[in-house]
Order: sequence, then C-alpha cells, then structure tokens
Amino acid sequence: MINDLCSLTTDHCSLTTKIMEIYTSRKKNIFLLFLSLLFLAAGIYFVLHGEEIATGKRSPLLVQGIGIAAIAFALLALFFTIKNLFNKRWVLRANPEGLYLRIRNELFIPWQEITGFEVFEVRGSKSVLIMLKDPQAYIAKEKSPLLRKMMQWNLRLCGTSVSISSSTMQISHKELLALLIEYWNKYKK
Repeated sequence: MINDLCSLTTDHCSLTTKIMEIYTSRKKNIFLLFLSLLFLAAGIYFVLHGEEIATGKRSPLLVQGIGIAAIAFALLALFFTIKNLFNKRWVLRANPEGLYLRIRNELFIPWQEITGFEVFEVRGSKSVLIMLKDPQAYIAKEKSPLLRKMMQWNLRLCGTSVSISSSTMQISHKELLALLIEYWNKYKK
C-alpha cells in the first residue's frame, strides 16, 4: 500500500507537504513463499534421491551437494519471506528532507546527497540505483559486516552503494522510479 500522509505529530511534515510510504506486497510475498517451498522440496528430493538422479558421469555426491545448497538457499528465502509477510511497517518512505529505506535498519538519505537514479536489470529483475555524491560514506555507516560487503560489491558493480528492488513492494518498478524522481526533483534544492 502506498500512503500519502501528513500528520501534525510528525517532525518532518507540515500541512502543505506529503510523506510517501510504501509497504511490502502480501501477494508478492505469498508467491515468493510458494517458490521457496518448491525450491526446498526440490532440494530435499535431490538429497534423498541423489543416486537415482545421477546418471552417467554425474556423481551422486554432486547432485546431493546441489540439493543441500538448494535447501540452504530455500531456508534463507523462507526466513526473509515470512519476516516480510508479518512486517506491517513501511519499507520505503519519502518526505521533503529525504528518503528513508528500511533494509535492516533504517537508512536516511537526504535529497541533496542524491545525484540521480538509474535502472539496473539482471535477468528481468530490475532495481533502482540511487546514485550518491559519496557512496563510501553510506558504506562506512553500515554496522553489519555482511551488509557492508554487499554495499561494496554493489558499488563496484553498479557505481553506487544503495539500490532498491520493488519485487516485494506494493508498487511496480516504473511507479517506484517515477515517484522517486518526482520527489527528488521537488526537494533536491
């Protein structure tokens, strides 16, 4: 759900400005839950029937190893998907001061720190890249070593440390990009 809010109790809002909040999509997360369960079932099948599946030159251990990797990936995906299903809080928020992302912790990016937006596509899955004046500063702020490493990898690959995927949001990729550009053009000063 996308909410345009304005509340007297909010520090970042006056009666003439709007706050945009975007939440996770229940339908998209249920679909991802189904896919994760299918992947888990396939992984279990590979582990239990590795010798039957392995024919010719394929090793049963290789098939079972692929099954174990599939199980690990599916369990990780299940964890995050179930977490998202029960998440009632916004995942992206924009107001006149800047952009808030709730990845793990809340990340605030002032509009003045953003130089633009680009689209990055991998096998049909699109992400919005938030081009920053100083992407290294946002990497340095991150406390989690894993997220910090992912941000460094993102910087090397895409030229920025922060990106957003609308794959689990209640908004399409095109709508997300249009809203971000609209807010940025209005408030970048």
